[in-house]
Amino acid sequence: MTTGTPAPTGHVVCGVDGSDFAQHAVDWAADEAVLRGTDLELVHAWEPKAFARHDWYAGLLHDAGVEVLQRHAAHARHRRPGLRVTTDIVRADAADVLEAASARAGLLVVGRRGLGGFTGMLLGSVSRKLAGLTHCPLLVVPADAHGATGGTGADEGTPRSAKPVIVGVSDATCAPAVEWAFQEAALRNLPLRVWHTWAFPPTPAPDSISPPSARAAFAEAQRDGEAMLARVVAPFRAAYPDVEATEEVVNRPAVGALIDFSDGAALTVVATHRRPHDYGRTIGRVTYAALHHAHSAVLLIPVP
Repeated sequence: MTTGTPAPTGHVVCGVDGSDFAQHAVDWAADEAVLRGTDLELVHAWEPKAFARHDWYAGLLHDAGVEVLQRHAAHARHRRPGLRVTTDIVRADAADVLEAASARAGLLVVGRRGLGGFTGMLLGSVSRKLAGLTHCPLLVVPADAHGATGGTGADEGTPRSAKPVIVGVSDATCAPAVEWAFQEAALRNLPLRVWHTWAFPPTPAPDSISPPSARAAFAEAQRDGEAMLARVVAPFRAAYPDVEATEEVVNRPAVGALIDFSDGAALTVVATHRRPHDYGRTIGRVTYAALHHAHSAVLLIPVP
């Protein structure tokens, strides 16, 4: 599969804390920057908290952060020779720093889990906060992921596997995530699996529904789901004619489907619907499940 559609614009920003988990995020971020033909910015945040009054401790944290950035930057340049890598270290809350960075980025990358204590940047908690805050798409990389593409150097554009990119669609508001999924499949030269789930809420008296009525209702729900999915996907099929995309409508809860489908995915794309809350914006249960339980890297696309 090939496409002449331009890659997404905007450079890639990756939050790092020195952990092995962050190293996997750097691998992915370097690959993503090369796929997009853009630069990579590595960001480290540190915050003394309880030891703020001790200048020596603040200096220790800063120096450790500089060393972390240098090590990750060297690794990224070795992995992708020719990639332009810049670094930034900030004394502030990690989530606040990365939220601000997302406003200047085309893609923000973090590890699903990270390192707490000494470096003061626990990416595991940060990724959950960022899911409701970022201005650009957020890529969350699990601990066992080693990059969006295989190897280094000559095979920069070669997919790591033939596993598909997958994206779930609840309704038409998920269209931005579907567009990104097509874009990601095109960039990686991978197939795309677009799915929709429907499931009637449990009833306390299932015997009150006669089988003929149930069969008719199930058939109608299936047809409605197929029609909705086809409408959402159609414009992107036209825009990305060389992406091999399949559509699937299944009768099961969305959270379980996402977790199961992600087990065979190269990348899971999720539309993140943010809901207002007294303490800021919160994410839905599907996004929460994707962050905690998806077997692949997860790309969260903010939607209204």
